Amino acid sequence: MFELVLVVCLAAQPDQCTIERPPSIERFATAMDCTHGGYFHVVRWLMEHPNWNVRRWQCEQPSA
Repeated sequence: MFELVLVVCLAAQPDQCTIERPPSIERFATAMDCTHGGYFHVVRWLMEHPNWNVRRWQCEQPSA
């Protein structure tokens, strides 16, 4: 399983960044599924969090 991991920064303070693992996003069966489906979830996350910018995102296997 893979999960979406976002590096997000405050729009007003771009040096203030954090890592988000949105709990509402389902896990993906494969890295390819995550890569293809992840973009949609990144856009939705941005729409729900207008004061933030996504610096980068990636797919990772969650730690146990």
